[in-house]
Amino acid sequence: AQARAAELEGRCKGLEAELSSQREANANAASSGASELQAAQARAAEFEGQLAAARSDFEAQLSSQREAADAAAASLTAAATKLQGELKASKAEASTATAQVTEVEGRLATAKANFDAELKTAREAA
Repeated sequence: AQARAAELEGRCKGLEAELSSQREANANAASSGASELQAAQARAAEFEGQLAAARSDFEAQLSSQREAADAAAASLTAAATKLQGELKASKAEASTATAQVTEVEGRLATAKANFDAELKTAREAA
């Protein structure tokens, strides 16, 4: 019985040593895991910061581009309005010039008719 008790005691001490070793390994693994987790969290925080900065830059550029596009659209609208006004004025000038040409043509036709009549009268008198 003593031999059996000694054997069991030896096995218990062996198991206790194995358990202690396993606990130490688990503690080391947990510590290592905690360190890795902290490093991963630090990398994630750094990435989140970079992402926030990139998003801010993108939004600023987008806003700037929108403002530039709005300014360009306003400039183009003003230019188009100015050109429409100039075109309207040119059409009015062309219409006036056409009316003047028509008036001059009418006077020329009248003058020619008068000249032809006077010439005919002069020929008949001669």
